[in-house]
Formats: sequence, C-alpha cells, structure tokens
Amino acid sequence: MKRKTDISQIRFKYKKKPLSIKESDSNPFKQFSKWLNEAIKNKIFESTAMTLSTVNKINKVSSRIVLLKGIENNSFVFYTNINSRKSKELKNNKNVAAVFWWPQIGKQIRIEGYVKLVDKKRADYYFSTRSRKSQIGAWASNQSSILKDRKTLLKRFEIIKKRFVNKDVLRPKFWSGYEIKPFLIEFWQGRENRLHDRIVYKKINQKRWKKYRLNP
Repeated sequence: MKRKTDISQIRFKYKKKPLSIKESDSNPFKQFSKWLNEAIKNKIFESTAMTLSTVNKINKVSSRIVLLKGIENNSFVFYTNINSRKSKELKNNKNVAAVFWWPQIGKQIRIEGYVKLVDKKRADYYFSTRSRKSQIGAWASNQSSILKDRKTLLKRFEIIKKRFVNKDVLRPKFWSGYEIKPFLIEFWQGRENRLHDRIVYKKINQKRWKKYRLNP
C-alpha cells in the first residue's frame, strides 16, 4: 500500500546569496524591475503573474491571479473587465494587496497600495496591442457572471467575431485597466535555515521611500 505523503514535512532548502539592504536600489521600482528581469531571464512561467487581493462590502477578502502589463507613473498596471467581481470590489474599496512569487529563484515581492483607473487613451492603446481573438474574447465574456455552459460562451464569441468582420475590434466600455499605487513594497529572498531576508520600502511622501529590514 502506498504511503500517504505527509505535507507537513515538505520543505525546500534555499541556498541563495544574501539580499543586502545597502546594495538594494533606493528606488523600489528599479529594484522590482531588476528582480522581474531576473525572473524573465530564468524563463519562469508567467513571470508577470501576480496574486491580487481585494475586499468586498462586508470585508471578505478574495484573491486571483492577474498579469502585470506595465510599470508606469510609479505604479503597477493590469487590465480587466470593469464589471467583474474584482472591479466591483475595487469600486467599493480601493485598497489592494498583490504578491509575485518566483520559486525557481527563491524570490517574492509583496505590494500594498490603492488603485485608480487608467485613462481611456492608455486603455485604448493597450487593447489595440492584444491579439484579435483576445479582443473578441473580451467582448464575449460577461466576466464573473454565471455561465450556463461553455457552448453559450463559444456561441457568443462567434457572434462577436462576425460583428467585427473586416473591422477593427474597438475596446468595450466595460473593459479597462487599473494602476496600483503602492505605499509599501516588500522584497523577500529565501535563505538557509528559514532565516530569510526581508527588505521593506515604505512610502514617506510623494518622492521619498524609507527602506528597512524585517525579521523573517
């Protein structure tokens, strides 16, 4: 009989170089870009994927994976259907938390901040860069609403596809993007014996960040 795996004993030994607070960039966005580029260089699957957590009207938290699509205006940008559950929760409470996790390089970045919608021109431009099928998919999906079956979705996709034959697929009004304006960014580096390195950047004012180390 095969023995059941004891998940409490699953451990990974981190053997990474130290994360020095002196060598960390004074600008957290530059430090973020440095780590993101390392993740991309190491060909980590979906290296731009981040867990986004939002809060509803009765203070219940929900999380999901979204893709980072830009680092602009000292903010992290993602796009979505603004009728989705996440967007409804963001309309009620603009505070968010986000996490990037790259296990292959033993790094994690945690972000706390608030959101604001991107302007229409930026949303239009990004939407125009998406593949045509993804553009049609955005029109076809009533994101987060109950779906009877997949056939219904595919049928709607084909209807939208025919509507835009020989035409540009314009961005639907219910689809846009958000900027996460962070007030705290934490960089976590896995180390041996669970003595991990944690460096936090906390926003002091519009231009200044305070940098300090945390216990693991």
